[in-house]
Amino acid sequence: MWFQRLWAGKGLIIALVAGFLAVESIVAACFLSLMHAKTSNNWATRSEQVLIELERMRSTVAGAETHQRGFIITGSDEFLGPYRDAIDALQDQIRRIGGLTRDNTVQQDRLAYLAAQVGQRSEEMDRAIVTRQTQGLPVAKSVVAQNRQNRTMDTIHDIAGQIRDEEARVLARNRADSEAWTLTTGSLALVFFLLNAVVFTLCGVVIKLALSSQAQAERLVQALHPSETQAAR
Repeated sequence: MWFQRLWAGKGLIIALVAGFLAVESIVAACFLSLMHAKTSNNWATRSEQVLIELERMRSTVAGAETHQRGFIITGSDEFLGPYRDAIDALQDQIRRIGGLTRDNTVQQDRLAYLAAQVGQRSEEMDRAIVTRQTQGLPVAKSVVAQNRQNRTMDTIHDIAGQIRDEEARVLARNRADSEAWTLTTGSLALVFFLLNAVVFTLCGVVIKLALSSQAQAERLVQALHPSETQAAR
């Protein structure tokens, strides 16, 4: 009986310590898994923003060309304001893309080349505008034709496409990582609840055994020393 009582007491302590360590381990694993999922999701969100800014930039380039062409054809200054606004917006968009891709050296190199090409294209369009203002439409048209041979816009589209393709791959990878870590977190949470149920059940069993052993010990004492028990009453 003494051994059973001692074993029951130790069993309760062991069960509680093991349960506590297991629960703490699952909680730590859940926390780390959740942090990984959050990090992957943040990276995916950043890639989405890069893709959005790239599309805006390509649209802005096309808009700048449209307004420049409008001025070349008509000579009306009403096209110059939107054209200048588009050029200024391009610089802001490139800076935002640079900030979003600052941790990717390959993308930074591509973006530096893209910025140089955008700057070259801006200079070409500015030169055509100045030529239109100072020398008239025929000469300005020849400048535009010469600029077209440089294929600067084709290079811009190619580099932007490379940046877009890379970010699309990064986005797909980070989305997959986020989903995997989210699934892992959910699985660990389920294990946590099941483990809690097992631990509480085990503790209940151990406590019940301890109480049963204590009751048996009291009955044994009463059987061995009935006179002492009656005197105590």
